[in-house]
Amino acid sequence: MAHASGVRLPYEESPATVRAWVDRALGSSVVSAATQQGGFSPGVAARLVTTTGRRAFLKAVGSSLNPDTPTLFRNEIAAMQGLAAHSLPHTPFLYDVYDDGDWVGLLMEDIDGYLPPHPWRPQDANRVLDALEELTAALQPSPWPAAPVAAVRSREFLSRWDLVVADGLDVPDWMAGRQEEFAELARAGLAALAVGDGLVHWDLRADNILMTEQRVVFVDWAHAALGAPWADTVILHADMRGAVDLPPLPDDVGITGFIAGIAGGQWWGSHQQSPAGLPTLRAWQRESALQHLDWLRDRLSWRCDLAVDAD
Repeated sequence: MAHASGVRLPYEESPATVRAWVDRALGSSVVSAATQQGGFSPGVAARLVTTTGRRAFLKAVGSSLNPDTPTLFRNEIAAMQGLAAHSLPHTPFLYDVYDDGDWVGLLMEDIDGYLPPHPWRPQDANRVLDALEELTAALQPSPWPAAPVAAVRSREFLSRWDLVVADGLDVPDWMAGRQEEFAELARAGLAALAVGDGLVHWDLRADNILMTEQRVVFVDWAHAALGAPWADTVILHADMRGAVDLPPLPDDVGITGFIAGIAGGQWWGSHQQSPAGLPTLRAWQRESALQHLDWLRDRLSWRCDLAVDAD
């Protein structure tokens, strides 16, 4: 599945106060800044090199670029500070943070790795799934106990089948007339998601993962939250599905309901206007919704068959 991307701001166009903080934090002036593409967030995302040869990765954003993104970055700062206490090989090292009430920035280690190619390759998928299993175990319980609860923070998103019905939005033919069934299934998934005190990344895709010969590193923790231990695996399977053979997930109503909730949230979202700085988001949401619905149809195939027989 292709990914959406935000509009990047060159490092040189970030506020002078942000650039001065970077120089202080790194101990010398930045002489090279390579903007990195991919990811949703607008703002700066750049690999930096200083006069002394020190390297770092900077992500920074101000409210004028997108009013919601600074809040997400503050969430990521809290998550990264919690992760730092564990010194986990699967998370980046945090050097310093910046917050002047408008602009928010994170300065982290520059990981000399590669994004897993999309579509996924089996060798990359196997390494990442193994690393995720290790990370999930390490984050039980959460190193950031005060993290938001995924089922609470994302309740609106995961309950949007009700809006699909209320707005009279068209749906794929195979599920026409069953929107209420999917709304009920999503509610079951939301309840199951709330059971768990581990920290979940909550936004795992190929463009939020860096791979080196020695490490698999999960980056961009802006959406980190407390949730069920299977949540990140489901999200990552959705990104990999159709490209590689995946181990089956348990035939669990919570997992199936979670997939239904994501599908509904993305389907409704794809019909809305694009937010500032994120021009490709809605097309990505539609593609994501269709992929989750296809997955949901497979998991509910016996129910669909019964419905066809009844007709």
